[in-house]
Amino acid sequence: MQPRHFLSVVLAATLWGTGGLLGTLLADAAAVPPASVAMWRMLIAGAVLTAWLLARRAPVLRGLDRPMAVRILATGSLTAVFEVLYFTGVALAGVGLATLVAIGSAPVWVALWDWWRHGDRPAGRRVLALGVAVAGLVSLLGSSLSVGDGAAIGVAVAVVTGAAFAGVTVVNREPVPGLGAARLTALSFAAGGVLLVPVALALGWGAPAGAQAWGYAVALGVISTALAYVLYLGGLRTVPPFVATIVSLLEPLVAAVLAAIVFGERLGWPGVAGGAALAAAIVLLRPQRDEPESIH
Repeated sequence: MQPRHFLSVVLAATLWGTGGLLGTLLADAAAVPPASVAMWRMLIAGAVLTAWLLARRAPVLRGLDRPMAVRILATGSLTAVFEVLYFTGVALAGVGLATLVAIGSAPVWVALWDWWRHGDRPAGRRVLALGVAVAGLVSLLGSSLSVGDGAAIGVAVAVVTGAAFAGVTVVNREPVPGLGAARLTALSFAAGGVLLVPVALALGWGAPAGAQAWGYAVALGVISTALAYVLYLGGLRTVPPFVATIVSLLEPLVAAVLAAIVFGERLGWPGVAGGAALAAAIVLLRPQRDEPESIH
């Protein structure tokens, strides 16, 4: 596991943390339903990255072969499923519970896959890091954990959401020759965004209106999505999927800190303790000098 790739995944999780804030601001500014927010963030991310590749005269569609196309469609479809299911879980179980179950279950799904497929078991230090991170997440989100009428269904949806995110990570554990992170993100998110168009039409259509709303949408697509996923998918070159999914638990911490700054929400001592635990988990996961660079 190379330090630069580990840092890349940490930065990706940090940028994902801005998504909740920008998505909330977009929804408030233009009354854009959640399904449409997911659609716009993917379409904008795909369009911006495609334009960037074209400006650099890098290949976009030229030279695509079957392995590339399979990887692009798999990544785009799984990400689209993740986006829709996450917002569905939030609607049914609330933000705190859905986030805890969805993000917290992703490393477990990866560990189960690695055990079933490769016979691998995560190292004790990484299991400890997962336990510390989940405990920190519970402490951080404790005040928002509520159980409503649809909580049971919402939790089930969130578990599947975690599996979808784990799928994105596992699928991309090994790069496809000729398909860099930027090209993969551009094409997979363009495909995923198109797949979400009928979903948005069915569940709630909406589009940004005005310069402010479009500013939020572009920031959501570029910063929280395009740049974040390029960093994440690039980091998976040497960062094991189990480690990467644990690092992704930084996302709600960043979101909570931004909410405190922008909306004046109070973290309280449990939130501070939870944030410290999440930071400690990242320290436990940092690359070791004698650690092999295996991605399994």
